[in-house]
Amino acid sequence: MEPVIIDDFIPLIFQKSIYELLCGEDVQWKFSKYSTYSQPTDNLWSIDEPTKEHIQFKHYFVEDNVTKSIFLPYIAPLIAEYERYVGKVTGTTRIKANLLMPQGSPTLEPPHVDDSNPESYKDGVYLGGRKTLLYYVNGGDGDTVLYNEKFYGEPVGSLTRNQVITPQRGRAVIFDSNHLHSACSPTVKRYRLIINCIFG
Repeated sequence: MEPVIIDDFIPLIFQKSIYELLCGEDVQWKFSKYSTYSQPTDNLWSIDEPTKEHIQFKHYFVEDNVTKSIFLPYIAPLIAEYERYVGKVTGTTRIKANLLMPQGSPTLEPPHVDDSNPESYKDGVYLGGRKTLLYYVNGGDGDTVLYNEKFYGEPVGSLTRNQVITPQRGRAVIFDSNHLHSACSPTVKRYRLIINCIFG
């Protein structure tokens, strides 16, 4: 599918409740040295601009169809709205919140795909069939870069930019989980806060 961008993806009351939850003191964050999966990508694709891995804080709501957080009910409106656009969720690979803060330049993170399971790719075909829902909890900078290319388990070569999406509270993007993309760390706002969902 082509990427779909939807503003005010969920009603304002739910936008506010998710924001207040993730900016509050109850949610526990897990430190990660990497903002993308630590997968060997140098020989799979390249871009003509510098990138850098950034440290990131994560909170997992769901991982491999297993609930990891008591706060999952807060995310129910995202799932319901996703199903309205795409169809019934048959599996949830992951739902997690990412907290990214300014970390100097370059701000662009390495390109990656959200479905990095080797079993999802065979003979140049994407078998996973998964889709990513990217939801922006707050607005500001820290863009998402979508490339024209998708990953099918084989080297892609050089990537070209398709579009750049600027964070805005309540905005959502839906795309195939083998679609190559990068995040950017913020430089103006104190933090970039998103929820990343991978659905079957």
